[in-house]
Amino acid sequence: PPLAPPPPPPPASPPPRPLPPPPPPEFLDPCLSYGRRCRLKYEDGFESGYLDEAKWNVEVRNDGIRGDGDEEQFYVRDGVEVSGGKVHLKLYYDSSRTSAQGARCNADELRYSTEPAGRSICERSAARHPTGFFSGRINTKDKVEVLHGVVEARVKLADRNDYSWSAFWALGTQVGSRGWPFCGESEITEMWTTSTQWSKWKDGVGDAMRPAFTLHSYHSVPGDFAAARANKQAWVSYNEGAYADGTYDPHGYNDYRWVKMPNKIAWFVNERPVAEAWNGGGQVRMRIHNGRWWGGEFGDGLWAPFDDPRNPMFLIFNLAFGSGVSLGGAKDINRFRKNGELDRASMEYVRVWEVAS
Repeated sequence: PPLAPPPPPPPASPPPRPLPPPPPPEFLDPCLSYGRRCRLKYEDGFESGYLDEAKWNVEVRNDGIRGDGDEEQFYVRDGVEVSGGKVHLKLYYDSSRTSAQGARCNADELRYSTEPAGRSICERSAARHPTGFFSGRINTKDKVEVLHGVVEARVKLADRNDYSWSAFWALGTQVGSRGWPFCGESEITEMWTTSTQWSKWKDGVGDAMRPAFTLHSYHSVPGDFAAARANKQAWVSYNEGAYADGTYDPHGYNDYRWVKMPNKIAWFVNERPVAEAWNGGGQVRMRIHNGRWWGGEFGDGLWAPFDDPRNPMFLIFNLAFGSGVSLGGAKDINRFRKNGELDRASMEYVRVWEVAS
């Protein structure tokens, strides 16, 4: 008899279900590796075409960060521009401007700094004649602050002239009561474009086109903060270092992460470790990663301002010009007196995570 036909093949297995797409970056918790859970406190992708002033303050002041104008720039509102999904700080020269053109200094009302007895920041600002150099500076004081958490940002630092000094950094809110350096300070990233460097800086800090990080504190608690502020350089402790070669692009955008946990602070660039600091018996201790391995331990000053619940830190993004300190003293700015834009620093996004548990 003829053979029976073969049985029909079994039904084909359904195709495997595709894996779900990874969650977008804003929902990834960067604190998990530290045994903590964080919530996303603030995010800005600068897509709106204007600066969100519910989160940012635009500083207006004719003064540098040091007393009576170590730097040349006048910070003004039109030194800040939001376009193309980025915020830009623009450094420019304008020979026709002799003032902020009606813009009023707001450093005092921001309670930005407690000065020694004498003129306030805005009084000093009004007394200083504009140099013709204008720039931008923004901060999150009283709006977005973090005690423990993570700050992530994609930043391009200024890189087009010899005298630019741009930075993205954090400052303790007690700057308005105790003053600097007793409030604590940490540069997430900053870069000088000058080829000169101040001889005090070590490990490449101050080198041209080399991003750096810092953790500034103080040596001991003064009995009188007002008196100590009058001689603040005698109290400050400097802890500084440079980003390792090959970990960053000095002319492009880089992704920075600054982690601030109880008793620990860490810096990363483009997902690579840069440095870490910790509380060593009440003192700042640090070590730097050179791109291949960790270096030796060092540090100076008290850890106290970085974990004080009364002193969360706010963020600052600024572009300074012509600092005598970063230039090592002598400076020749006349060659830059040409109307138009001289440089810019830009930020594509910023996220602030806050420890929740």
